[in-house]
Amino acid sequence: MIKHTVLGAAFLGAAALFSGSAFADFPEKNINFIIPYAPGGGFDTYVRKIAPLMEKHLPNKVNVIPKNVDGAGGRKALSDLWRAKPNGYNIAIFNMPGMLLDKIIGKKTRYEIDKFVWLSQIAVSPYTLAVNSKGPYTSIEALKAAKGLKYPVASPATTAAVAGKIMAAALGLDVRVLPGYKGSSKTSLSIIRGDTHLSLFASSQYRKYAKGGDLVAVLSLEDKSPFPGVPTVGDIGHPELTALATERIIGTAPGTPRAIARVLEMALIKGGNEPSIQAWAKKGDRSIDPKTAAETSKRVDHLIKFYSKYKSILAAK
Repeated sequence: MIKHTVLGAAFLGAAALFSGSAFADFPEKNINFIIPYAPGGGFDTYVRKIAPLMEKHLPNKVNVIPKNVDGAGGRKALSDLWRAKPNGYNIAIFNMPGMLLDKIIGKKTRYEIDKFVWLSQIAVSPYTLAVNSKGPYTSIEALKAAKGLKYPVASPATTAAVAGKIMAAALGLDVRVLPGYKGSSKTSLSIIRGDTHLSLFASSQYRKYAKGGDLVAVLSLEDKSPFPGVPTVGDIGHPELTALATERIIGTAPGTPRAIARVLEMALIKGGNEPSIQAWAKKGDRSIDPKTAAETSKRVDHLIKFYSKYKSILAAK
């Protein structure tokens, strides 16, 4: 009984320490907002939009500084965050479910993806399948009949790669995933040049690239197509593929005290609901709907379970 009482007192003491009083001055210095890719892509854009709004809702006046840490398909950035002190001064945007791929297929990494502290899911971006508007594959039927299609991605650990593999298997497309393209701008350029043939883009990104007429949508992975005349996956008998989407999730180092994580969580939620970023999202047909840390943790658990059903497809070379 004495032992239990001592342990209980120690636990309560620790709980009090981490309840907020010990971190009342957080943040006391600038916060790094890590982007696991080169500048110019969708993840870079989201971070640079929300970072200054996040600053407004922190209890102390500090800067939230976007920091591009490109390399190894995002793994370098996550390795850096894994090694960072659990003090809230380094946060990162995660490309989900792509960054869960290594865990799902059992590949070793320098970090444990499910041990990061989740702060908020800020956006879910549905996909559109696009091709070269002047190429030979301007319909889903033409793609199904083609052989040796090339599908460019930044790395196998991106959501575009994960979703592309599952989509190709479901539709019977003969696709080879080619990594090494630095962001969606390079992906689209490779298709426009004719070096590759097709890729999934966030619908808002596709809209931007389609303005020049170089890319054309052949399939929407949404319940209702946002583009006139473009069929949905439901229209061609695969409504399950609407589950494939880019989920933009913010996390920080494992072991970060709840009091600190809570400050960051609320700054992200309040910043993400600012009228200026909501107007930006609406104008560009983008998603911005910040979730709580608890909702985000449940979502990551769900993604692991859902995509694990496709382990054999995702593990295939």
